[in-house]
Amino acid sequence: MIPGLEQAEFLRMGSIHRNAYINSPAALTPYLALRDRATTLFAGQLTGVEGYTESTATGLIAGINLARLLRGEEPVLPPTTTMLGALYRYLREADPRHFQPMNANFGLVDDLPVRVKDKREKRESIAARALTEFEAWRDAHCPELSRV
Repeated sequence: MIPGLEQAEFLRMGSIHRNAYINSPAALTPYLALRDRATTLFAGQLTGVEGYTESTATGLIAGINLARLLRGEEPVLPPTTTMLGALYRYLREADPRHFQPMNANFGLVDDLPVRVKDKREKRESIAARALTEFEAWRDAHCPELSRV
């Protein structure tokens, strides 16, 4: 149907595309820096996250942590009750022998303290808790972002 592709052979979609990424659990610190050079931080797809939002969010944390390191402060990570904190936990704690890139998903986040059977209610509860805890984390570690 497409002129010039009459003889083309199509393989299974997605079978050719391959992203390059660092084996983050084996090679990087928990805040995604080189082990021997703390101010060389990585973010985005290269670290083993998949997705535009995940990549952008790791870039934000890399920027926050570089600014903190340059001021002589320790790097920080959001709590694992938040999607971003849980994704960072995956990047540092995944088995390095079988490491694969990961999208943000509810399976990464800490469980709620009480069981919620309804899937929608559970996700809403996780999101509400995450928002509250992320704001508290932001206010404690990045007060300059509280004004944004």
